Amino acid sequence: MSKDPIKLLERYHTALNSFDFAGVEKMFAEDAEYYSSGIGGLYGRDAIMHAMKAYFTEFSDQISSDDKVELVSANSARAHWRLTATTKTSGRKVKRQGTEIVHFNAKGLITLV
Repeated sequence: MSKDPIKLLERYHTALNSFDFAGVEKMFAEDAEYYSSGIGGLYGRDAIMHAMKAYFTEFSDQISSDDKVELVSANSARAHWRLTATTKTSGRKVKRQGTEIVHFNAKGLITLV
């Protein structure tokens, strides 16, 4: 497995875009943390995966892409992303964009998003 943060982040986003929850789960450290302006803080791989599965149930047609991925440090990378999706409950189309920094441990597992 590559320890290059850019490649690790790209692999993570590829798994998300493929709705590969088993693959995504393997990428998170057990004690990982995930912060989002939409949902607040999540602590632990199980809580993160639960929230992701709920999100992708609601937005099952999401299409996401990275406009830019860049190295932040030896253990982290930043992605500037955009997405389109439709809410399952209302049928409303959404478009969003943002920035996320993903931190990895020495084993290449995600510790913080």
